[in-house]
Amino acid sequence: MLSVATLPGAIGTIARYLPPFPKVVLQLLAMLRDEEASMEAMTRLARNDPVITSGVLATANRLRRINALPDLHDPFVAASLIGITQFQHIVVTAAMNKFLADDRGATFLFDHSHAVAIVAQELAQLCGESTEKAYVAGILHDVGQLCFHIMDAGQFQDVYRRSVADGRLIERETAAFGVDHTLIGAALAAHWQLPEDFILSIRDHHEDAVVTSRLQAVINVAESLARGLDIPSSPKNRVTRLNVKAVEELGIDWNSPAMHDCFGRCRARFHYSTR
Repeated sequence: MLSVATLPGAIGTIARYLPPFPKVVLQLLAMLRDEEASMEAMTRLARNDPVITSGVLATANRLRRINALPDLHDPFVAASLIGITQFQHIVVTAAMNKFLADDRGATFLFDHSHAVAIVAQELAQLCGESTEKAYVAGILHDVGQLCFHIMDAGQFQDVYRRSVADGRLIERETAAFGVDHTLIGAALAAHWQLPEDFILSIRDHHEDAVVTSRLQAVINVAESLARGLDIPSSPKNRVTRLNVKAVEELGIDWNSPAMHDCFGRCRARFHYSTR
């Protein structure tokens, strides 16, 4: 049984049993903090990964086919066409998908994380925050759940199944494992030496009345909004709370035309990306 006190010492052992998180993402996260990072450098970083390279080429060639242009075969040219933001999204999403590929309970976890990433990016755009950081933090926000799958998949599935009825996932995780997925996820992010605002976003994405950073506020609201929009569609989706302080921090006006447009873009982008 874990505890808040023992978690920092135990996370290194837990991390060794996780499927390897691609180094390319950890390096990309470092690049997000480097304003001088170039498209060429990021393309070199990912060009040996066939999944990422094919994703970059496919995205670029979809755009070219609309204009009846021939397909590209050079990843650097393709990445230059789609832009640095879209390139980053392809890298992080592909890597997270591979990270979860061996886990039996990972399908909904990946789809939900992808949905939160999309919503977070749209919110960040409206609120003047970094859309790149919001997307990556959204992809990673529930990574602590994977730790529980590794520790005891059967027990976690039972916890998750029973929480569908009452929404008490955090309480049930703590009773079963000693800590919840937000705490173990934050500890894992610290173990990976991710930026502090990413750690806070993972740790506090279920908090009801706490704002620890602007990025955390974006992820917190995006978590609720993705479930409210029912993406991905699931009986597990329910909005049991909304962090009013986070909404105020971001200056969100639910009745504004911009927010209504945001809802539509979130749904459309998620469904387009999963076709």
